[in-house]
Amino acid sequence: MGKKTGKTEPAKVDQVYVLGLDANGKPRGARFAELKDSIVSAAMDMKCRVLIDQPEAVSGLGMKLPVGRVYGGGKVVKLFVPNIRRELYDKILEAAGPLAGGEPAAEKQNAPEQASGNPQTKSETDAATAEVRCISPVTSGLPRSWEEIAVGHMVLAHESPDDGWWEAVVIRREDEILTLRYRDAPKLPKFIRHINTVALVNPGPG
Repeated sequence: MGKKTGKTEPAKVDQVYVLGLDANGKPRGARFAELKDSIVSAAMDMKCRVLIDQPEAVSGLGMKLPVGRVYGGGKVVKLFVPNIRRELYDKILEAAGPLAGGEPAAEKQNAPEQASGNPQTKSETDAATAEVRCISPVTSGLPRSWEEIAVGHMVLAHESPDDGWWEAVVIRREDEILTLRYRDAPKLPKFIRHINTVALVNPGPG
């Protein structure tokens, strides 16, 4: 009979990492064991960055974050995201690469260019990007409603008040959460948006 190790590390679970700054500009962060619309929406309301499906370089650091708490139920919840060490906060953001947009300015100023020294990770990222190609031509084939948005469709994602809206391709959809990549900058990191925060491109006459 084998002896149980007693370890409770959650294997094969995609952790969700939430990072941001509190009202005093101090870093805070937490990890959650599952991806839910309510968690992402609450994190975005707190102006936090949400990281999912991250490479080992990010997830290894992300697992050092404290476990976050969710208060409430249904579609509207509140999150407890405690303060963390600045060193850990900076390391995770550095490993995650450039911000996709909609992040607090304090984070954006310190965002480094993403440069992966691991050819295997780069090749896996390129392969994943190549798997999903934009199926929305310039004037036709575009979703006519938010409910119709599917993998491969093009939508508009807000970058910042200064940079405005940019074309993005949907590479994954889970309920009302979209995983996107910028159409014209496919090497930038993937990012997520709630379906209610993206805009549709005019599909033209029906």
